[in-house]
Amino acid sequence: MVDITNLLVVTTGLCINLYGLYNVLYGIPLPGYGGQFQYLTIIGLTIATASLIVRIINLLTGFLKPVYETLSAIAAPIEGLISALYWPIVLYDRTLLLPEGLEYDLPLTLDLSIHLAPAVFCLLDLLVYNKGFKRTPSHILSIYIFGIAYFYWATLCYEKNGYWVYPLLSKFSDAQRAVFFLVCSWGGASIYKTIVKVHALIHSKKDVDQKQDGKKKQ
Repeated sequence: MVDITNLLVVTTGLCINLYGLYNVLYGIPLPGYGGQFQYLTIIGLTIATASLIVRIINLLTGFLKPVYETLSAIAAPIEGLISALYWPIVLYDRTLLLPEGLEYDLPLTLDLSIHLAPAVFCLLDLLVYNKGFKRTPSHILSIYIFGIAYFYWATLCYEKNGYWVYPLLSKFSDAQRAVFFLVCSWGGASIYKTIVKVHALIHSKKDVDQKQDGKKKQ
């Protein structure tokens, strides 16, 4: 039987993600090699959107459970990391995140739809509704592989365009930049581990409550 509440939550999150993706991809032209997909935000948003689409298919049909588990285990910590990095930096100095000549102010609704909502809905689905979620080494490995892959991709875009997609990266030496990406990957893995602990607390408490309710009925 389909969990209607879960379906509504995931569908709402998907609609917000699609709103953000559409308005960024078609409303904010970004010249240069890689286009909008130079940005970690857009790559993370794409993964989160794919995760929610697969989740809806899984809820309706029961299929693609392993695909959903993998995507959600990557999307949730990455989106959490994006939100954790973006908001403090943008409040401190937004020019650290936008190349020179491309400064613009995102409308608040669009800003929230790509830098906050994906994390909220991915975490909500994973923590509250995915009761069978389990920690696996492959999930953590995938997060580190993603971090290394994005480091390579950002470096390739820099070599093609002559500027770093995030000006913050230009302030580091090559070694410092590598360490920065390694630390960010560790941060994503740490968020994942925190998700696992919170998930266990939420569902162990639910199991206890259900057992107590069952005893009362008897």
